[in-house]
Amino acid sequence: VKFSTRIERRRPSTHPRTSPRINEMPELSPEENAALRRACSAIRDGADVPDHFKDFLKELGVTSFPKPSSNGSAKPPPASDPEPAPMDDDSDFEDDPDPEVVKPESDAPAPMGPDVAPELAESELDAVMALKQKAQDLEASGDHQGAVDAFTEVILKAPSPLVYAKRANAFVQMRKCLAAIRDCDKALEMNPDSAKAYKTRGVAHRYLGNWEQAQMDLGRGLNIDYDEASAAVQKICAEHYNKARVHKAKKKAAKEAKEKAEREERARRAKEEYERQKKEGASAGGAGGFPGAGGFPGAGGFPGAGG
Repeated sequence: VKFSTRIERRRPSTHPRTSPRINEMPELSPEENAALRRACSAIRDGADVPDHFKDFLKELGVTSFPKPSSNGSAKPPPASDPEPAPMDDDSDFEDDPDPEVVKPESDAPAPMGPDVAPELAESELDAVMALKQKAQDLEASGDHQGAVDAFTEVILKAPSPLVYAKRANAFVQMRKCLAAIRDCDKALEMNPDSAKAYKTRGVAHRYLGNWEQAQMDLGRGLNIDYDEASAAVQKICAEHYNKARVHKAKKKAAKEAKEKAEREERARRAKEEYERQKKEGASAGGAGGFPGAGGFPGAGGFPGAGG
């Protein structure tokens, strides 16, 4: 009987041998170091120590822990310095009430005439002239609504800047100021130099309490055609407008002063935080992490490490 002896040679392994475990302390990343420093700082300031962190510290030999604050949370940050009082914004300012100021009416807009006046026959022109005279007579008698109706008939047949301004004046007499402003706008669209339209619109704004627009319109009208009555109304409007303008300027200055103080306070806090973090970073870098060799108390890193 023949026996064949076969010897198998072991092929060398392609996998690298695992080197012996070396007792080395893993290094924390800068982000992990920063997070750990913040946690330690919070605990030092009175935050409660989480149970898993307590167990870890006990393994390192720590036996006492800082007492948490009464509510179990970190101490509240110190109160910031009181902000400087802003300039007096005159918040109690109230303009002298004007008994003649009225609320805007809610009536439907009055009919407006065609953009281009139509050609009228001589008989039609005579009828229009009669309507104009009727409207003026009604206005003079104090029948302002009747005057508005008559002026509207004229406007539908032969619109003109003057007729719009006259109907606007009748609306003002009834304190229908929005209707008056619409008519004056149309009159000035047709004739930008209509003194009556400017002054009538200024009076309408005066009764609505729009002091700035009122004194502007009255001023433009007076520059074209001066009269004492309109000048007296403009004086009233200018007094109210100047009071409101001064009040507005004070509020603006107070707001700007407050915003400046807030910006300076934010910059101060940001600088303090930067200096604090810079100081903590320098301390952590010099101490090498936790007290003791290798970063944590006791040589060799974590307990039980070493293979």
